[in-house]
Amino acid sequence: MMKFISRWRKPAADYQSLLWLESETVPGVEFSIRKMSLAQRLELSSRVRGMTLRNEFLRSGALSDQMEANVADLLVQKLYVEWAVADLKGLRIDGQPASLITLIDRGPECLVQEMAEAISAHLELSDAERKNF
Repeated sequence: MMKFISRWRKPAADYQSLLWLESETVPGVEFSIRKMSLAQRLELSSRVRGMTLRNEFLRSGALSDQMEANVADLLVQKLYVEWAVADLKGLRIDGQPASLITLIDRGPECLVQEMAEAISAHLELSDAERKNF
């Protein structure tokens, strides 16, 4: 009689690098954003850091400075969306399937803002993640 030794192997972890979200502002639209790896978090954070530090300073200044800070906030939103949105489904602009470029150029601003907020929320570390540092 032969004895077979069965080695049960734990399946490998399956990590999905994209997160699909349904739009709350434009029904029927779905978009995917890249989940942040450490390298991606460093890259994006360093690109945004200079803009946001300057914005805080400008917000406390004169009206013209505050207007410049608002423009910079929009540029940060655009940077987030261009950097992290991987795919877009369920939206047509002027009869054509929307791309990221047409969304930013001619699409609903509320959708771009929603995407930027979702990216920002996923960029920030959770309390549990912060405790590990």
